[in-house]
Amino acid sequence: MDLEILKQELLTRWKHAFNELSLLPEFKEKILTEKYVPGFRYDLKDYGTEAFMLPEGKIFPEARAREINDYHFYGFGEDGRPVYTAFRHVVNNINWEGYYSYSDHVVEYVEYCMTEHTQIPSCIKRILYKDGKKVGWQSLLLNTRGSANNFEGESVDEIIADMLGDQYSLFISVEEFHWDNDRILTADGLGMAPGHGEFHYSQHYAYTPDGRLDEIRAICETGKERLTWVRPVDGVNIQALEEEVAEKLAEAIVDTLVEAQIETPLSLLEINYHEIAEYIPSLSPRSQAFTAEISRRHQDEDIFDLIFLSTEMDHPYMNIRMEKFERPFKQFMQIIEREEKWEIAARMLRKVAWLLTTNKLYKRLPVSDDFAAYAIDWESDMEEFERILGECGVVPDVISSWQEKGWL
Repeated sequence: MDLEILKQELLTRWKHAFNELSLLPEFKEKILTEKYVPGFRYDLKDYGTEAFMLPEGKIFPEARAREINDYHFYGFGEDGRPVYTAFRHVVNNINWEGYYSYSDHVVEYVEYCMTEHTQIPSCIKRILYKDGKKVGWQSLLLNTRGSANNFEGESVDEIIADMLGDQYSLFISVEEFHWDNDRILTADGLGMAPGHGEFHYSQHYAYTPDGRLDEIRAICETGKERLTWVRPVDGVNIQALEEEVAEKLAEAIVDTLVEAQIETPLSLLEINYHEIAEYIPSLSPRSQAFTAEISRRHQDEDIFDLIFLSTEMDHPYMNIRMEKFERPFKQFMQIIEREEKWEIAARMLRKVAWLLTTNKLYKRLPVSDDFAAYAIDWESDMEEFERILGECGVVPDVISSWQEKGWL
């Protein structure tokens, strides 16, 4: 099974789906029972495991008005499996509808973004079977699930050409599975992610002594490893898990800085992430000598950009060693992704920054008197930066002094 062929077959399937919107009513007619559940459930990547039909109870105890309208509708057929789903974005009122189909050779989920002007297939997930064994995986997801796109007046070919030509439009992954008797041991993969282009990877499966799948670890062609799936914990306490992840991540950040032998005393520590796309942060430390020199050379000037938005060349981002927090972090993010509670992932990272700011890097490295660590996604958080600094433990007197120096 060739990965490039799998990718091209997926793109062809996506193109055909543009003409299959009329199938949705057929799947709605198959509904015998229905449920409203919070967030996404019945993810096809879990099909064939106990995780596919996980209980639908709420993970997060607090309920806000937004969440009441954020429940997803699922309809189930005569065999108890989902056949149809519908949900909407409570802010912009964009709706999505999708259906599930099952056969001996392909299990498939197809979803449409139902905007005012265009209805486009926003997600396709497929599992391929041969002789009863899962042999292939295909997944295509539009960035923002298609909600940010307006293709009014364009043909299907023009829409597809536009999205394939835009490096930020699509998430794609295809995989070929390799079996040993009754279990998958490895998979070869080809992926595409916004801003990263195309890449190859392999997946390595690990099992518990009683034969249950325990974790899946990806190894990229660069040699970089990442835990991509862990077995869900029964009865997880999300608040306790969030605290554990924040504490272990804070410790790992300090370990990384110590090993890197950075210039000290440290003045600032940027903990950089990208909303929805990446919550394993990268680090940009800035020494007191650096900020003092910028302030000296640019007195009475607005130097926000020079202090906080220094170029990658000036302050290369550092990767964090993940051993201390990798598994609980993945447990946490699997819940976040399923519930789409991205604000809680951001809150966890600001808690990390708060721990580092208020504990002065646990006194393991020299820092300035006004040292601050802050978790930031500059694309989405720029206008809220001063508020975010407060959430990260920076006291009002420090913020005022930075304003006086032209930092803010």
